Amino acid sequence: MKHNCPAFFETAFDEGYTQEQEGYSYRLFREDMGKLQIKTGKIVANDPFVMFETEPFQEVFPKGSFSVQLAIAQVQSLSNDEQTDDALEPDERVALARIVFSDKPVVSWKMAVWPESDVSQLGEGEFFGYGVDAGTGSFMDTEACALLEREMEKDEMFYETLTKKMDQTYKHTRSWGLIDLAEGSNVAMFSTGWGDGSYASYIGYDTEGQIARLVTDFYLLDWMRTAEE
Repeated sequence: MKHNCPAFFETAFDEGYTQEQEGYSYRLFREDMGKLQIKTGKIVANDPFVMFETEPFQEVFPKGSFSVQLAIAQVQSLSNDEQTDDALEPDERVALARIVFSDKPVVSWKMAVWPESDVSQLGEGEFFGYGVDAGTGSFMDTEACALLEREMEKDEMFYETLTKKMDQTYKHTRSWGLIDLAEGSNVAMFSTGWGDGSYASYIGYDTEGQIARLVTDFYLLDWMRTAEE
């Protein structure tokens, strides 16, 4: 099935975007991680600590060096009863992560899937996503994925190197890191919303049908069930 993807796939990355849902306010800001190297045009999105998925998406993406950005939500209760001294500083969660392939506006979206995915079998509110068991997601080229797998197999403590890099940006239940590997490859890693789960990614196309974005939604805002976009 097709989802009517919400406008906030784009506007969530604008400074000050705010939405209220189920008694909480979500005020988002953008974090620019740096440039991700895409060598083959085949992109893997997964939990890099457990590597459930190592197969790239079916789509072939542009090759080159592209910006990775996070839309981070400051989450605060709208209830005065919860506005205690301990809750004055907002909880922060990564709501969305994206690769920006061009600055052209997105005019259409489709779900990013794997070759064996049959979108026609999805019911209302269902999606194909990657599994997260360590509270972390990622974007990487398929070559970088192979390098990361080799590093993990060679050094069982390599995950500590990844964790230390992400800890440099830790604040209130979110962190991220753009981590260099061998051969000029790198991987973008980031916290996933409320943590473990399954998360879908979406491809944004410009007016000429060219890929402009790849977005992973960590489902802080329940648009499939509640939004009317």
